[in-house]
Amino acid sequence: MNKDVIYIEPEDDITDIIAKIENSKEKIVALVPPKKSGVLRSIVNIKLIAKSGAAVGKTVVIVTTDPSIIKLAATTKLPVTKNLQSAPSIPEDADANEELVKVAKSDVIVAEEADDDEEIAEETEEEVEADDEEDTSDSDDNDEPEEDGEGETADEDADDNKAAKDAKKDKKNAVKGKLANSKNKVLRWIGQHKKITIACAVGLVVLIVVGIWAFVIAPAATLTIGLRTTSANFSENVTFTDKAEEEKAAEGQFYLTEKKIESKAEKEFEATGKKDIGEHASGQIAVTAYLRSGSIVVPAGTIFTYKGLAYSSAAAITLAYDGSDDSVCLNKGDTASLVKNGCMVSGRTDVVAVEPGEKYNVEKSETGWSVGLDVTAYAYTAMTGGTSNVITVVQQSDVDAIAKDIQTSSESDNKAKLYDTIDKDTNIIIDSSFKQHIGDVISTPAVGEEVKEGVKPKVSITTTDTVFIIDKTKVEEFISEKAKLADNFKIYTMNDPFVENFVKAETGYTGKLKTSYTSGPKVTENEIVEIVKGKGLGVAQHDLKDIDGIGTIKIDTSFPWVMSIPNNPDKITVNLEVAE
Repeated sequence: MNKDVIYIEPEDDITDIIAKIENSKEKIVALVPPKKSGVLRSIVNIKLIAKSGAAVGKTVVIVTTDPSIIKLAATTKLPVTKNLQSAPSIPEDADANEELVKVAKSDVIVAEEADDDEEIAEETEEEVEADDEEDTSDSDDNDEPEEDGEGETADEDADDNKAAKDAKKDKKNAVKGKLANSKNKVLRWIGQHKKITIACAVGLVVLIVVGIWAFVIAPAATLTIGLRTTSANFSENVTFTDKAEEEKAAEGQFYLTEKKIESKAEKEFEATGKKDIGEHASGQIAVTAYLRSGSIVVPAGTIFTYKGLAYSSAAAITLAYDGSDDSVCLNKGDTASLVKNGCMVSGRTDVVAVEPGEKYNVEKSETGWSVGLDVTAYAYTAMTGGTSNVITVVQQSDVDAIAKDIQTSSESDNKAKLYDTIDKDTNIIIDSSFKQHIGDVISTPAVGEEVKEGVKPKVSITTTDTVFIIDKTKVEEFISEKAKLADNFKIYTMNDPFVENFVKAETGYTGKLKTSYTSGPKVTENEIVEIVKGKGLGVAQHDLKDIDGIGTIKIDTSFPWVMSIPNNPDKITVNLEVAE
């Protein structure tokens, strides 16, 4: 038998070797490793080589005299040979590297088996003839004269030898002529044609084995059953309670379980506020008024304006005239003015600019000042002392804008995180119950505070997200019961139920439960198997069609000659296909 010789290169790894074995076109593959081969000194690699060779039906032989490789080959029963001309052998003892047990090659075994039948008769005859020769030798030995007194013993031995010789001759005749000399023609023909008889016997055994396999072991059937189904929508008003003891799932009142997740979000921003922290300008304001009697009070904190600049009074001013003493009037010498306008009285107070800044420093002036009272005001002194020092501060609009941005981005993220914590296979999420509670919005630095150079202000918000869930199994049981299907029908598929119009009621909550489903005949794979097993294909088809809701029926057998369903359930495969 031809063999494929593969020379292993020093750089080859175990995957390269296995690939070469699998790609070989010969049944016998000889591996020739290089000196000091590393890849074959691993028991794992040797096992992989043996396994891969067996998987592709090849005999792998290692050509080496390396004791380490021979020892490893012995543990995996891999044949080894010293060179390509020697017969391969399996090492019997891993420590005895030189002693190998000879393993017959497949071609030698085939040849020997082919010669066995021809040699059986010859070996039997040779064995009998050898016995004859032995008997003759024994007989010659017994012909020697016996000593006196031992004659009787010698005679007995001679008789025994003669009896044994006769028995062996009878055995020889039985072996040679039992069948050949039979009076039965069939037996005599068998004795005269041993090889043909053996071949026929082998053929008969093979035919019986094939028959058992073909009609007992091999037959199998696959049934593909098309189930006719109908689709329907489900919509039902239900109620919910947050108290477990009040749940009545069968009546459509389900217990709500609240799931929540708390998270904190932070985000930096650019402060846009500006604030002047310089000094405030100050000075004195005088006010005058014409009175015929009575008084006017200018309270403290009154705002006086000059060209858009505002100043606040430090103290109250009271202007009074009792109508009798004109000496207090500033226009006391002007009789016409006194008669026309009344008594002119005045007063003064300190004022301070409402904001710091140099722009509040103004000269003394008698015009341009205004106040929201029935008095006239003017700068009694110049306004001085105002300085400017503008800094960046956090203003409320900055905080409001960044807080809104955080809420918008975190709501969807937090909702997804919350939903990920819920097992959707066993629970239904009431999406419309989702709520996000916004905690305190904290600005660092606070609103109005200075933002130091190199510092990024940030806003942090703590949010708590909640949602209600209900038990999915109880909901589906409620839907199945409310669907009111016939006894021989069942729901095959149901889309995930959901709740609409979830609102809080006087007691608990209300909503509308919705879904869609498909229903069809209530039949299982095991029931199909029990109906058809052991029946002919036509009978099986007829019995299945009697089941309400079954549409197409397709029966595939393992071989064309199989005309009935096996009686063994393990040989029957049922595929139920739901069709709308």
